[in-house]
Amino acid sequence: MLLAACAAAIVMVKPNPFVGWGVETLDQIRRSYLLPGGKLFADSIENGKKSGPAFNWGVGVMLSAMNGAARYRPDWKPRLRDYVEATRVYWNDKGPVPGYDVLPGPKDVDRYYDDNQWMVLSLVEASEILNEPKFLGYAKETLKYVLSGEDKVLGGGIYWHEPKKTEKNTCSNAPAAAACLAVWSHTKDPALLAKAKELYNWTKKHLQDPADGLFWDGINVNGHIGKDKWSYNTALMIRTAMGLWAATGEQKYIDEAQGMTKASEARWFDEATGAMKDEGRFAHLLLEAWATVPSSTARPKIFRVLQALHSSGPDSAGRYGKRFDGPPTAGQAKFELIDQASAVRAYFVGGLLEST
Repeated sequence: MLLAACAAAIVMVKPNPFVGWGVETLDQIRRSYLLPGGKLFADSIENGKKSGPAFNWGVGVMLSAMNGAARYRPDWKPRLRDYVEATRVYWNDKGPVPGYDVLPGPKDVDRYYDDNQWMVLSLVEASEILNEPKFLGYAKETLKYVLSGEDKVLGGGIYWHEPKKTEKNTCSNAPAAAACLAVWSHTKDPALLAKAKELYNWTKKHLQDPADGLFWDGINVNGHIGKDKWSYNTALMIRTAMGLWAATGEQKYIDEAQGMTKASEARWFDEATGAMKDEGRFAHLLLEAWATVPSSTARPKIFRVLQALHSSGPDSAGRYGKRFDGPPTAGQAKFELIDQASAVRAYFVGGLLEST
């Protein structure tokens, strides 16, 4: 969905190195992580041995990576279609509201609201790329599950984990707001636009650090705030602010997005090396968010981040470690799918911006 938003303002002209790096890494994933049967991917490879199927968070990131490829390479469109359908084995139809489970079923419920939010965003984008209304339907029913995680505790907000409703996190509210906007862009349902505003405002009120404008991790039901900061939390608030600005034209949203962007640059961008100082599974979403903010100093830094990632990131087998500011650790034996897919998605974001 975010690549589509970028595409509205950027004309693609020709392929570039970022696209090539994305395709190269995605081909490596298919060779290394595809499980027997050719439908699902392993969550990790350790000492050459594949694990079982990826956890749903990694599935959402992998879908976004394949979305990026399908925008450039027609041969990836049928693969994307097949993978969307293959991931339905994660759908757990048990009540009270069906949603994607952490692993394929049949199984007892172990659903995460944030996992489902990433699925909404990727499914909406896949439906656009493939012109497939059925996938938009998948996104709509997944959004119903996402919104079922909200209650009046702490004045609103969505929980992180369905079986253990103990905390409400930025990562389960900011992407929920973005998911509402993604579906709203197709349905124009005013209730979804209102909910996006509500979740955005709730997150700002409860989880934004007034000192720097960035976002804390979460708040538990007793009101205790976990003050860790991950780049993707601020990223999804930037993304939502830009979406609300596009939907409403209200200047405050773009002003807030630009302020959060500037603060996130100061926190996570290394001026000396050009690297992003965070794990890839978080950092790729901040790069996407930066790509949507006009007239910001962050947009040209996306290219520096990707150049630094490609220069130092992959090992001799083309595999990425956890972080965007360095190679895999010495002697690293385990390589996770989500880290590979995060690099792919980041490269395609850069590819879209470069093609001007």
